[in-house]
Amino acid sequence: MSTVVASFRRFDYGSIFMSSTVFSATCEHVPFAEFVHSCVERHLACDWGDCCSDDVALNDAAFFDGGRLFSVYLIPAGLFALESKICIITESSREYTTVIFPSDY
Repeated sequence: MSTVVASFRRFDYGSIFMSSTVFSATCEHVPFAEFVHSCVERHLACDWGDCCSDDVALNDAAFFDGGRLFSVYLIPAGLFALESKICIITESSREYTTVIFPSDY
């Protein structure tokens, strides 16, 4: 979790959406759905997941200045074979948050 925003619990995130491919995967694989849910909770708690240090710094700044927030979470081996990670993006307007596979981007 980022040390800059660790003392904050959450931010406005609007409506939560999933790409159709993430949605289909969550419907077909309950453990994957649970993983996605835990990643959304982490994102909303300012745990940017497996982002590189530059993206963590950008998220920390965006948290305070209202910019876009972007998290990456590596999918554990064996949980979902078709993708290796998910991305969660909260738009700068804070009107919506989207869960996508990198291939959806």
